[in-house]
Amino acid sequence: MSDYLDLVEAQLTELTEKGAHQRLRARRPGLGGGGAGGDGPRPPRRRTEALAFLAAAAVVVAVVAIVLVNAHHSTPTHNNASPAASGPAHSTTTPIYTVTTTTSQPKPQTGPVSTPIPAHFAPASFTAISELTWWVLSPAPCQFVGGQAPCGAILRTTDGGRHFIGIASPDASFSSESKAGAYSQIRFADSENGFAFGPSLYVTHNGGQTWHSVDVGGSVADLAISAGGAYAIVTAGNGTSGRLMHSPVGQDQWTPVPAAGEVSGGLWVLGHEVLVQSGSDGPGTNLLVSVDDGKTFVTHPVPSPGLPCQFQAQSPPVIWAHCVTGTESAVWYSTDFGADFATAHGTGLAPLPNSAVFAAASNTTAVVGYQQLYRTADAGSTWAPVAVPGIVQWAYLGFTDATHGVGLGYVGSVSAENERLYYTTDAGQSYHLVPLP
Repeated sequence: MSDYLDLVEAQLTELTEKGAHQRLRARRPGLGGGGAGGDGPRPPRRRTEALAFLAAAAVVVAVVAIVLVNAHHSTPTHNNASPAASGPAHSTTTPIYTVTTTTSQPKPQTGPVSTPIPAHFAPASFTAISELTWWVLSPAPCQFVGGQAPCGAILRTTDGGRHFIGIASPDASFSSESKAGAYSQIRFADSENGFAFGPSLYVTHNGGQTWHSVDVGGSVADLAISAGGAYAIVTAGNGTSGRLMHSPVGQDQWTPVPAAGEVSGGLWVLGHEVLVQSGSDGPGTNLLVSVDDGKTFVTHPVPSPGLPCQFQAQSPPVIWAHCVTGTESAVWYSTDFGADFATAHGTGLAPLPNSAVFAAASNTTAVVGYQQLYRTADAGSTWAPVAVPGIVQWAYLGFTDATHGVGLGYVGSVSAENERLYYTTDAGQSYHLVPLP
């Protein structure tokens, strides 16, 4: 733990001395976590209690969606959107999906309301809006009458993991299965607007003091935030394809994005760019690329047609793709906004199963792994193993900017209670355990 806190202290000192704007110059323009916020929060950052005066120094941090879009988490964050922008409207009609029920009790306080932190907190989803402020979701005992365990518990930190408080979570079960009313992932766009989803959707507009359910006409398979807008893939029944929908982060005004047609996965948003895998010509046949907030899309073949892919574009027109190939997965790289993809599965990278996880830190640097983690700094030409003691399997990887990121990994054995949060400050060259309550 001391090594981790030393890293926090050193980073905050550097951030204070050099200035937040220079420190975060490489970050995406405020993304949403979640996976990220802003343009989509993704991974976290570290800071120190001794430097809490950073707030008085008016440190401004761009948000990056955490989100990251990962099949296990999504998120990534991708999570996240800039609080200043509201995002474009995608339909001239009145929104057809609105709030249906309120699920948590209103409280008179302003700001986050501290709630009891459950024992053995095991992170299952992560989202961040800055180097200092992020949230972690864990399964936990239910704290409301009639709850079907497990339910969810949420921790928030505003000092990069030095201290946590528990905040209210939706009065619903924690599950990624098609269990009525359940959810399994979180994303925050800013300090006030957050989303709990997968399969149901819950929203807070007061920093988690209260949550309410929103009916979007189906199950939310993925959600990403950018430029003040939230995007979600909504499926009906047990279908693998659905519709892309959009809402301003501060309002429950979900409307379809008509230009996308039927979609199947691979959601990524950053600024005005929207990437998603098509479902119209068969699940996952094409990549849909928009540079105008989803008003129009250009269609390109995906590297592994008909199979699920994860796309990330930290600095377009470069797009990374991590796709299922059959029994294994592979990494591809495009420099022309997805028109052409070349393999990035270079030397040093061992075969990886379909369930491997991936995250790009920049146009040249990325990490991928399953039991063993690998890193490239030359756009996939060569890969080197990254040693993280104790990890038996990685469940999620994400980056907030070109140097800071997180990973969720299982320690000892693959079971929910053994999931742990790790942090990197050197673009994935090393990862350090984040102590949780």
